[in-house]
Amino acid sequence: MKSRDDKLGFPPGVSLKMLTAVKDIARKKKICMKASPANVDDETMESHVAVKPDASLEGSSDTAFVAETNTNKQTQAAVNPEFIPHKPSDTQSTTAKAQASGDQSATKTDSKDTEDSHLTKQQAEFQSNPDSYNGAVRDNYSWAQSITDLDVKVKVPSYIKKGRDVKVDIAKKHLKVSHKDDQGQWKVLVDGSLTWEVHKDECIWTLNPGANVQVTLEKREERWWEALLDGEEKISVRKIDASRPMTDLDDEAQAKIEEMMYNDRRKKMGLPTSQEQKVQDIMKNAWDAEGSPFKGQAYDPSKFSVDPSGLINMKPS
Repeated sequence: MKSRDDKLGFPPGVSLKMLTAVKDIARKKKICMKASPANVDDETMESHVAVKPDASLEGSSDTAFVAETNTNKQTQAAVNPEFIPHKPSDTQSTTAKAQASGDQSATKTDSKDTEDSHLTKQQAEFQSNPDSYNGAVRDNYSWAQSITDLDVKVKVPSYIKKGRDVKVDIAKKHLKVSHKDDQGQWKVLVDGSLTWEVHKDECIWTLNPGANVQVTLEKREERWWEALLDGEEKISVRKIDASRPMTDLDDEAQAKIEEMMYNDRRKKMGLPTSQEQKVQDIMKNAWDAEGSPFKGQAYDPSKFSVDPSGLINMKPS
């Protein structure tokens, strides 16, 4: 310690005493491990205080060491569980805070695991229903989605049989569905802002008499929606079916996938892929060409290899 007010460290001379005591640790190790806390003497306890060099005091005549505790009472508390100090040290307070923080983290982790389990179970129920596939079921409507569009079904009373009894307003980021009640008054079923924008001119709706109003919305961007309307409970897009049918892809992408599938089948059969076959055809034509070192020899594909990038490597003769 540099002064009596320091919270960590030892008075002058104690560090030398500790260094001397450390020399005896090897001899006393077996005794200390077998001894009960009541049989551990002060010198043994002092020799077990964790120490580390204090870089700020390097070069002084008496090398100082900083310990995790600064009083014999705190050392006794570490060894004897029945000892109760009058005032906890900073280290003990820090440890208690760390433990409390760890408990809070564990509680948050358990809460998150429970929430994830609930979402997984809920989404599994939604996935089993065609009306909420990749979407959700809400109080008076359900919605499903693909990467390009959404299908919303809004429940209507059984007496709604004609389209004139229904009103559907679709904006680029808003949806409102209403119907006439038995008093001839308009009743709103759905009225809210969409999570993302849609192509309103490409959206359509139809009435399934006595059942629901079906609204098809075309997304402006190809993305998965977490909710149909703002403020609605969100689903986890990690737990939906994010695969896309090949028919949704352009011609170039479909051709690439078909080529990959073809090459995979060829590899399983031990045959060259389309790229490897193309290279072999070129090599076969050039094998006996004018100026070729192999002119006049039978074509032998074992004399070269083709890497996945199409590069030809000649093997040593």
